[in-house]
Amino acid sequence: MEQIIKRIARGEESALVELINIMQKRVFSYCYSLVGSYEDAEEITSDVFYQVWKSASKFKNLSTPTTWIFGIARNLCLNHLRKKKLHFQELFENDAIFDPIEEQELNATAEEIRQAISKLSPIQREILYLVFYEEMDYKSIAKFLDIPENTVKTRVFNAKKRLKEILSHERANQASF
Repeated sequence: MEQIIKRIARGEESALVELINIMQKRVFSYCYSLVGSYEDAEEITSDVFYQVWKSASKFKNLSTPTTWIFGIARNLCLNHLRKKKLHFQELFENDAIFDPIEEQELNATAEEIRQAISKLSPIQREILYLVFYEEMDYKSIAKFLDIPENTVKTRVFNAKKRLKEILSHERANQASF
């Protein structure tokens, strides 16, 4: 991937096309998980690759190319949300011990989970996306988001807890019909 970035820095359009083919779905999924709008995620994804094109020569190998690209995507998503006056709510830090929800506890269909995830805050959606879809470890997420690793653990814990609450509430509502 580093070689592709170097080729983009030299102005090779074919390298940009190659990068788009490799990364577009992942970048789009990440953007969609943050902004929650298909159209906005498409636009931001295009902007990400435009920014990669413009700034490839500034890539200094301080992180992996993928982390660098996701950093660009994250910044563009946050800027988009700010423009729409959607503010992130910081999750309350507490002393909760990390206790992951087991998959069998959820016992939900993929569609139920997808709908429940859409009801989470942007921070909660982002953290779950990075953990489960990008399969990043907590240390990498902490570095990527520039937050302490314990904050990552707390956010994951809170996001899973909230997801479980949403799923339980939805099931209770369905049962009452």
